[in-house]
Amino acid sequence: MTRICVTGEALVDYVPNETGARHWTPGGSGLNTAVALARLGIDTSFAGSLSRDGDGQRLATCLQAEKINLGPAYRSEKSCPHVHVSKDAQGVPSYDLHLEGSALEDAPACWRWPDDTQHFHATSFAATLGPGGEATLAALRATRGQMTSSFDPNIRAPVFPDRGAIALLLAQRIQHADIVKVSSEDLDVLAPGVLHDHLVGEWRALGPKLLIVTRGAQGAIAFFNSTQVDVPAHPIQVCDTIGAGDSFMGALLAIMAQDKCLGALAQAFAPDQVARWLAFANKAASLCCMRAGANPPDLADMSA
Repeated sequence: MTRICVTGEALVDYVPNETGARHWTPGGSGLNTAVALARLGIDTSFAGSLSRDGDGQRLATCLQAEKINLGPAYRSEKSCPHVHVSKDAQGVPSYDLHLEGSALEDAPACWRWPDDTQHFHATSFAATLGPGGEATLAALRATRGQMTSSFDPNIRAPVFPDRGAIALLLAQRIQHADIVKVSSEDLDVLAPGVLHDHLVGEWRALGPKLLIVTRGAQGAIAFFNSTQVDVPAHPIQVCDTIGAGDSFMGALLAIMAQDKCLGALAQAFAPDQVARWLAFANKAASLCCMRAGANPPDLADMSA
């Protein structure tokens, strides 16, 4: 069985329900991706900062209920970060982040993982900024030659510094990752008014073996070697898009693991395989979009 370690933020989302009242729910790209992997049968560990306060303990309980190993997590005395989520008429979320003075300001010098881990995944601002970002960069460097790795920028514009600083921070991580997934929304933030193709070309030149751009209802595109694979999404009735990108990422890594394309002994892959991976990941993202909040599908959902 492939074992994957995920780093990124774990926080509390306050998500509006049908009446508009916000309710407590576990969230954060790191937590969501770890849950997505675990629900698809992957032995998953979480390396991220967790507060020791009541909310942090509830998040830990949620992760453990999904059978996620919290051995690599850092337990902080600072408060649990939280986010107030709003949704527009199309279910597209916006995020009011409350991170100052939170557990995300604590991290070890480098994230560690269980000895039998075969893949390391890093996601979002906790893997890019501050102590967690530095620990992630050190961990990505340490994975080279030992296992495969992946990175998802998952941009949250209010948290990031100016675009020049963002570009450098992302490039430092992309050059150490085998797999990079970015959304068209991320590219809009990073390259407004500029063709996405130019930025994607710059990232491809940094050396990832597989670079994927997700485009919501338009599906996803994968770039590898000199090949491009484009797989459309299926039309669905969207409830909201919270956690869709994390569900996509978890499903992508899960099916790559199934095909033995992760880990130090990862096999080469072909265009038809990549198309099948994108279709599987698109389905996972779609199922998440049909539900309220970040609620990744499990194996039974994906088999239906």
